[in-house]
Formats: sequence, C-alpha cells, structure tokens
Amino acid sequence: MDTRPLDSFPAFRLRPAGPQDHDVLDPAGCNVGQVRSYDSGSHRAQVGRDVGPARPSLLSAGDDAAMFHIATAGLPDEQAAPYSGAPEAHIAVNLIPLQRQELIDTTARVFTFYALREPSVAAILDGLETVRRELDAVHSRTGCRRIARLILRVQGPAQTLLEASTGEARDWLGLPLARLLTFCRQTRVRLEATAVQPPAGLSERYAVRHGADADLATLHRIWQDLHPAASSAMDFSGIEAAMDALLGEKFAGSARNCRSSNTQLAVVRAAAEEAAATAAPDGQGEAGILMSELSALSAETGQRLEATALVLDDTDRLGTVRDINDALGLARFAVLSGSGQHSVRVGPTELGPVRRTDDGRWTGPGITEPFHSPEGAAAALIRADLAQVEDRRQDRTP
Repeated sequence: MDTRPLDSFPAFRLRPAGPQDHDVLDPAGCNVGQVRSYDSGSHRAQVGRDVGPARPSLLSAGDDAAMFHIATAGLPDEQAAPYSGAPEAHIAVNLIPLQRQELIDTTARVFTFYALREPSVAAILDGLETVRRELDAVHSRTGCRRIARLILRVQGPAQTLLEASTGEARDWLGLPLARLLTFCRQTRVRLEATAVQPPAGLSERYAVRHGADADLATLHRIWQDLHPAASSAMDFSGIEAAMDALLGEKFAGSARNCRSSNTQLAVVRAAAEEAAATAAPDGQGEAGILMSELSALSAETGQRLEATALVLDDTDRLGTVRDINDALGLARFAVLSGSGQHSVRVGPTELGPVRRTDDGRWTGPGITEPFHSPEGAAAALIRADLAQVEDRRQDRTP
C-alpha cells in the first residue's frame, strides 16, 4: 500500500487506512497514530489520548502526530546527523527558546494567574532563558556538548508537566509541550553528534573572528556559572587570575594575539584542572562539570587559535584572510587524512595533496617555498590552477 513521508519528519510516513483515515507509521513501520480527515477539508492528528488541532493539510496533521509520539516514546532509533556548521546549529537551538511565548500563553489558559507558581512551568521558563543565553556556544565542540547538557533543564520539567497533565489541561498543553520536547530531543542528539564528528568550521582554525569571540564569551559564561555552583571549600583564585588575564578586545585579531591568547588559555586550563584535582570527588557536582567544560574549551580554543595564527602568518604572501577564504571556497579542501595529508580538489581535478614538511610547514605540488598553514598551501595551489586556466583561455582568444 502506498505511503508518503511527512514534511518535517520524513522518517515517519502516512498510510491510507480508510476513506477518511491515515495511519502514521514510525521508521520501523509500526502504527503510532492516526490522522482523520473531515468533509470540511481539515485534518486532525490523534496519538493515544492526545488530539491535535484542525490543520489545513494532511501532512501538517501528520507532523503533529509525529511530535505527539516523539514526546512520549522518544526519537526513533537511528543515527543522528551532525550539523553542517555553527549557522545550522544556531537555527536549530534557537527553535527551543522561541517556544517561550506559546508556553506562557498556554499555561496561562490552564493555570490562570498561578502559571508561574507551577514548579514545572517556572523550571521550563528558566531553562529556556539558559538555552537562549548559550546560542553562541555552537561555535565549538565543547559548546555543543554544553548546550546539549543544558537543554535537559527544559526537557526534564517539560516531560514532567506533560505526564502530569490530564483532561482539559492535557488538551491545551499536549501539542505545545510535544513540540518543545521534540525540538529538545532532536537538537540534543544532533549537538552530541556534532561534537563527535565536527565540521571543519568547529574543529580547525577560525575562518572568521566571530567564532573565536563567541568561544571566549562561552568561556566567560562557564566561569560565571562556576561561582554559585561551587562550595565554600573550593579555591578558584587560580582560575580567576587566569581568566582576568585573558585578552578581551582583538582576542584573535592578529597572529600575535592568537598566540598570546593561546598561552593564557593554557593557564586557564591548568588552573581548572588543578582546582578539580583538589576538590573532594564527592563534592564537585555541578562545579566539577563546569570545571571540565572550562578545561576542555580552553584547550579546544587554544588549539584553534594556534591554527588561526598559522593562517595569519601566510597573509604576508597570500593577501588577507578573506583572500585565502575566497580561494578555498573555490575548491574542496578535505580534512586531514590518516596519512597526514589534505586533498585539494577543484571539480574532478586533484591539485594536491597538501602535506607537512619535516620542519612543520606545509607544501604541495609545484610549491617551492612551504607555507605556515595547510590552508595557505591549498590556497596557493588553487590560485596557480586559476592562473593556468586563465592563461589557456587567453591563448585560445584570437
């Protein structure tokens, strides 16, 4: 029997079940809900005791059914895809705090004047604000793990409120909470996948300074969170001194600043690890998690700043960072392979590979003087190829 995938949840499918009914199938082919169509042209989802609003299209009602199912049964058992970069991750994470107004409006209908006194509602709103503050943390692997952890501050109380809702309260709260829980679950698993398999924009040099600034801001938020989470017996004087010494303006504005910041970040990491080592193992709790994040993000940011400094060193020969980025945008610059090389491909043509020299620089076919960074060597190969293409074009011109 013919089935059709849902718009927002293509792993779920609709299957005709009668003149006015469709079954909603999960990725395993199990029936998890229904969509009823009416003579008026509207459609309505039903999953267990949850009934969705009237929708103008069959597929949008199917999406409601998928969210009802995910909210109670969880996501399908399938491998989550990492985000393609910080912009896509930012959009996905932002969907969670964007549910705030609908939650306020819906809980006001259910609890009238007492909505904010409901512990779960207050906890959800507090969690939404926490996630909103962390939107820029998507620029790093550690930041992705941090947001995934903090999303639980929304997901936990939202699940509690959904399970506790009955009768008319469930009718009002069912879909808004299902939507919120679906966004939380989807975003968490994809953030965790991104931290394990990061795109180049989250694992190598900073292509734009905003990424470095965002990671520095995330580092400061972790430090700010550490104060109220710590016990009086914990000594954070070393971390405080190291954080105060970090550059603010032009954190990654030059090769010199990148390396200076990297040096200071190494001090932050060492101070965080020392504080964690001296704290009682059974008394760390949230403070221990935050110290681990502080240490991990310091190390990650420092490594990326050092890689950025090498690219900035190559601007003496290749122009600005934008010039290098523009050249790299014309080719496929592959991540470092197991053999320690980067493939550089323009269309079907392989220009590389780019490889490290004995003295730690980078070279490739036809490069007589190695570059400081692999990006610099790749940009030089791409420019040389473009020059050859232009020369051949002029030779053919009468």
